Amino acid sequence: MKVIRILALGILTYIVLWLVIDSAIGYFQPQYNETTVIRTYATPANSQSGELIAKDTVLVLLNDKGQLWVESGHWFRGWYYRVLDNPDVALVHGESLTRYTAVPVNTPEAVALMTRLMGKGQGSAYWVGRAMLMFAPIKPVRLDPVQREPVPS
Repeated sequence: MKVIRILALGILTYIVLWLVIDSAIGYFQPQYNETTVIRTYATPANSQSGELIAKDTVLVLLNDKGQLWVESGHWFRGWYYRVLDNPDVALVHGESLTRYTAVPVNTPEAVALMTRLMGKGQGSAYWVGRAMLMFAPIKPVRLDPVQREPVPS
């Protein structure tokens, strides 16, 4: 019985710790060199005018030979669901915005690419990070630049 109680307490502690860490990351949105701010747009459920509300989220920006990617590796992924509803996004750089079309790519190859870009196999930090997020499935999103139409002269 003691073993079961200790095991149950360990699992409960893991779940509580995960909830605290995942919630803290979402609330405080820490920024460092590899992060970017992605602006997603959503129509509020009670909106009758159809106006879009912008929501900023801090994410790690991954670069694969010039192709930009972000990934949803948390269980709470509001920004990812907003991208599914509206793929028009922007990366925020100070006061400027760069527009992109977000393309979710749920293929094994894309997940393998994200895993490689996130540093799998380069130490325990990858596995500790994945464990602290309860091994949430990786959801890759490719960012395709929006081509601006030429200004008529």
